[in-house]
Amino acid sequence: MCSTDALHCDDAAAIVGELDRVRRDLAALEAERTMLLDALRRANEAHEDRVVTGGDVECESGSRRAAADASDWVARSTRAEVACVLRISERAAATLLSEARVLCADLPATTEALRSGGISYAHAKALVEDAQLFRPLDRGAFEQVVLSGRVDVTPHRFAHRCRRVREHLDPETIDERSERATRSRGVTVQPARDGMAWLMAYGPIMQVQLAHTLLTGTAMDETAAGDPRTMSQLRFDALVDAVLRSGRPVGLADGADAASLRPVRVGVTLTVPALTLLGQGDEPAVIDGYGPIPLDVAKTLAAGADSWRRVLTHPVTGVRLCLDRETYRVPAALRAWLADRDGTCRFPGCDRAASACDVDHNHAWADGGCTDHDNLAHLCRAHHRLKHHTRWWARFEDELLVWMSPSAHEYSTGPREDREPALTRLRH
Repeated sequence: MCSTDALHCDDAAAIVGELDRVRRDLAALEAERTMLLDALRRANEAHEDRVVTGGDVECESGSRRAAADASDWVARSTRAEVACVLRISERAAATLLSEARVLCADLPATTEALRSGGISYAHAKALVEDAQLFRPLDRGAFEQVVLSGRVDVTPHRFAHRCRRVREHLDPETIDERSERATRSRGVTVQPARDGMAWLMAYGPIMQVQLAHTLLTGTAMDETAAGDPRTMSQLRFDALVDAVLRSGRPVGLADGADAASLRPVRVGVTLTVPALTLLGQGDEPAVIDGYGPIPLDVAKTLAAGADSWRRVLTHPVTGVRLCLDRETYRVPAALRAWLADRDGTCRFPGCDRAASACDVDHNHAWADGGCTDHDNLAHLCRAHHRLKHHTRWWARFEDELLVWMSPSAHEYSTGPREDREPALTRLRH
């Protein structure tokens, strides 16, 4: 039975059989992807001249930086192309390339189990994560022990087995590994929908668990006192209180205004549709690096900022003012216009804010390029250097910036999407 037939079948056994086939097919495709990734890495390393130009980077200041080692630029170019073709971040691409190198070189049994559908890529990833802590010559022994057990378990349970085997075979103690891992502690932010975001802290289990226990204790005290908020809401409000304010955990409705917050130095680029600003529209404001937020939240952020820039946009066409572009050095007004147009680095998939990027002459000034809006784009320093050191190049097609990779594949980026005209609201 083909999968399309299964969609219209009322035989549960047949449908489950098709699901199992899909699971095995997906694993086989991920094995093929792994082998292709490693083949691409090896092909680029074997033919550096096809990837690296060896040229210096021309920065906007006119200074030149010495070219980095060719092998490093090959690795950067490979990572960038994998990110482009798979439509993932370069960090994720680097992880996949690293995993592919270990799987193809040191873990053949794991790769074969993935290809045959015996395990999923999540299982293989868990095994690689622990295998990388061993010397390459010892990884086969680790793999053999892990795969000698059952593999028809969840990735979570399989990962637990990997950690237990590693603990048994690893000559380093848990204290030594924990001390090394502690150096990678940190806090990150991940935007979510509807004006929300995740604040994620990664660190030693003792401190993380203790912090959660204290937040829970505060929440339980408030609940016992009759507070109607949920435990999750109380934990969050207690966390915000500890970081930004003082006293009992204040809820959002109780005092989430600029006056109640600890002063924080921050620059805000705030975009407000003209009719919304005049009180005649309800299109949301936009904060650079995040997206749409309620207007009252935007006003709160702007009230506590050292500086902020307001960009008025037409609520229908999104038209912006065209600024002067006559000299090599990009005038401040044109820089502001370009930052509003680009929003981020214009290399495919890169989300680094325009404020942290160089303004690059796509057609070099030394080769006759002009300081025009259709020859200028924001590039973060890493991709600015990649463009000059390797055979990546780009061309403008209207507002699209079309990139050509060393392998002759094209990838394109457009201007920031939150400057496009608002869509008509859905009517129910």
